[in-house]
This record gives sequence, C-alpha cells and structure tokens, in this order.
Amino acid sequence: MNLPTFDQTRKDEHDGSPYPEAVRLSNELRPVKPYTYIDTFGKRIDVTARWGFHCEIAPYKDFTRWLNDKTIKKSESLFWFVIRIMVWRFPEKHTEIKNSLNISHRKEFELILSQMKKEVDWVGTVGFQNMVRLDKSLNNDRSKIIKKRDGTIEIRRK
Repeated sequence: MNLPTFDQTRKDEHDGSPYPEAVRLSNELRPVKPYTYIDTFGKRIDVTARWGFHCEIAPYKDFTRWLNDKTIKKSESLFWFVIRIMVWRFPEKHTEIKNSLNISHRKEFELILSQMKKEVDWVGTVGFQNMVRLDKSLNNDRSKIIKKRDGTIEIRRK
C-alpha cells in the first residue's frame, strides 16, 4: 500500500500542526544529489551524495536496509517515524517488523499497533517533544503538551 505523497508546500508552516513535521521527517529520508556551493568566505564546499528513499512508495527492503545501516545517524523521532510508516504501509509484515526490533522497543511497537491511525498527522506527531514514544519513556517533565481543538499542538515550558 502506498501513502499519499506528502504536500511539500506545507513544510514551512509553523502553526503547530503535525503535518509539516511529517513532511520534514520524510525529507530527511530522501536521497540527496551531490552539489557544490561557495560559502561566505569564498571557500568551495563539495557535498557528497547521500543514499535515501521515498517513504511513500519505497519497497519494504529499502526500509529494512535503512534501519540496518549503522553508518546512517538516526534520531529517535526519525526511527519511530519510519516504524510508523512501515506499520501503515506493510500490515502483512507486522510480526517480521516486531521480531527485527530490539527487545526494549517491542513494547513501543505494540502500542503503535494498538493506537495506529492511517493519517499523516498521526505519523507526524513523533516530531514533537514528549510525543516521540507512546510509552512516555523519553518525556521531559519540564514541558507540557497542549492539544488544541483545531488539531494543533502547543508545547509550553513549565
């Protein structure tokens, strides 16, 4: 099952909606072509190509390749974003995904399965502080999350 393509025009919105976070996280997974630019000091900077994939249409093997690649630096938000996308796109492989995870991550995987919504906003909530994991193991006690009626999320420091 393919996901709807993320709307790239919404990536710069700062209204507290989870959709731009989903777009931002999906863009971190995409491939980057090599390019060159001149910095402010006149020095030439060469940026090498980076392997990636489009999470909306990529096959299962690309997801597993990304997860198993130790050279790619993965944040917790990006890791759980990929897992949520895999749960949505590949429902027939839930047991395979669960068995490939670390034992400490399996409880979180079960929570994802039980609370799964097939919405881009639900997938994008992992980009917000204190919402990365459903078991609340990474929460910061000094931050308070406020979910508004219009679906936006506001984070306040205590």
